[in-house]
Amino acid sequence: GHRRRAMTAEQRLHSLRQDEQQVRLVREFTDSLLQTLTGVEGTPGKALMRELVAPGLARALDLSGAESKRRFLDTLSGNIHKFPLQEQVSLARAHAVEISSEYRNLASFVDDAGLAKDGAAQAGSQRDVAGAPDVEDSGPLGELRRRLAALPQRPSAAAADELLVRLKDEETTHALEAAAVKHRQAFYSDLRLGLVKLPEVAQRELCEHFADLRAEVARLVESMTQEVSRWLEEKRQAERRGGGVSSLLPKLKTLFQATLSETFLTTFKCLGSVGKRGKEAFLLKLALCLRAVADAAPTEPGAEGVVAQAAQLRKHFFHVEGYGELMKDWLQSRLKQFNDEFTNRVASVLASNPQPMLARLRRTFRPGRWLSLSDAQVEDDIFAVILDDSFPRHVLSSESVAGMLRSVSSYAGAACDFQIYNGIARLPPTPGSVRSAPPRDGVEAALMQVLQRLPPFPALRRLRPGAFLFGRLEVEFVPQGSDLVARIQGGYEEMPAEEFFSRHGPEQFPAVAALAVQLSLQAPQGAPCTGIEDMTQPALAMAPASAPPHLPTLPSAGTAPAFAPAMGLSSLPRGPARYEPYSLTGPAPGTMPSSLPPAAYPTLGTMPGAGGQKF
Repeated sequence: GHRRRAMTAEQRLHSLRQDEQQVRLVREFTDSLLQTLTGVEGTPGKALMRELVAPGLARALDLSGAESKRRFLDTLSGNIHKFPLQEQVSLARAHAVEISSEYRNLASFVDDAGLAKDGAAQAGSQRDVAGAPDVEDSGPLGELRRRLAALPQRPSAAAADELLVRLKDEETTHALEAAAVKHRQAFYSDLRLGLVKLPEVAQRELCEHFADLRAEVARLVESMTQEVSRWLEEKRQAERRGGGVSSLLPKLKTLFQATLSETFLTTFKCLGSVGKRGKEAFLLKLALCLRAVADAAPTEPGAEGVVAQAAQLRKHFFHVEGYGELMKDWLQSRLKQFNDEFTNRVASVLASNPQPMLARLRRTFRPGRWLSLSDAQVEDDIFAVILDDSFPRHVLSSESVAGMLRSVSSYAGAACDFQIYNGIARLPPTPGSVRSAPPRDGVEAALMQVLQRLPPFPALRRLRPGAFLFGRLEVEFVPQGSDLVARIQGGYEEMPAEEFFSRHGPEQFPAVAALAVQLSLQAPQGAPCTGIEDMTQPALAMAPASAPPHLPTLPSAGTAPAFAPAMGLSSLPRGPARYEPYSLTGPAPGTMPSSLPPAAYPTLGTMPGAGGQKF
């Protein structure tokens, strides 16, 4: 069957090659891509990148013939230097081309493969880009490249001035215009690497004089921005799996080392006012990374080196003479701007074309199943229907995403009525899918309606009619018109019942949100509803609660988390209202906990699909 399908595909390809009109159309398409690529000044757009890595392009190249395919690959190789590092890597995987030599050093700093190289291999990689010409060129450009390589690290003013004049004269200009793409690319690569040897005035003059040099500088900074962003994404994925950042610290150390290198610091300084957007993008990702280090790294073993590097980076990039270090205030301001912009875009989409957003959110949020607002699929939905590639990732707070869902609920009504609690959300369960014990009176009936919109807490303990123990709080629920109001014993404040659980639930039971997401993965019909345990009868009050078969221990208020709190989507600056989910401790899913104290997990009610077992 395998051989027959291969023969069929080969026969179909052969048949298409015989169709001159099809071949002509394919060649016109590939030639249009090359024309766009060669005409781009600066970094190519995302649309062109998607076309170049599309699976269908490889089949089109096979159909176009050997000569057309060779021309395509040669042109791509000659222009691959226009792309940032990660996009060069994607192109190298999709086609038989190599990434440009100027980025190999950066790749060796940040790729796992680079970390495994021995010292000799790393030294060889350094030499490839440190000045020795790797492209044969005996003309004026080759001579200038050799002079740059031979220039001492701190040349005399006379030597620097002489070279500067030579670089800017008409002979060099004509040589660059007449040079082949690979020779011109090698010249600008060496010139950028040689900037560190020249005085700052000469660096600025060269960047102003050579537009291609400015583009090289911008691409390197963008590549470093992508690497920092990739580390942030790996950190988020590790935390979702319940792990820490210790396994990512070696890579972070080499990434910080590359950023602190004199070559990169000089390159960043040369970005200039025209590269303001690239500068801000890099500083934003670096600040997010430094904040993550401040939160997590000090508690990790062997993190002293990374912490010391982080201090140097804050001094280099966020210290302002006369004002001190401004990273925290600057990051807070930028995050607020991005989250405000996101809120405005949500309102605009709802006012103009909401249906694609509603349809996509309904596919992601399933009825009855709690999902973290920091989940990767939620972020993908947001970028697909609300944001675009110009908007940075890792900056949306859970509060802003929850605000989006509330706006959608207000617009769509019952068709998309999201239930939201402390960083998680779901659509309502299907009617009848969640069962609970019958209420004793009207107050409990209203209370059960509130609890059905929330994740499962340990059972409320009934002290007397209308009064319950929730964690360490004694609370009384009282009807007021059509609303149910909560009054905390010993306090004077009263609030709607749902607001009480939203405000005090994270304090009394910090792991409820994470546990609800885990329960939703295990139970096809979603998490159960919170039950009520009767404490008015002594026999029941003394009876130990049955341990749920598939759940870890739910810590109550005051229980220390197993490790530092882990956020998915980056939050706005810390404050008392910020949600920080704690790690789950206990046995793996599907195993019986070794022991649970009676008060740790009282009866929650009957969970559908669990064999009628009481929780």
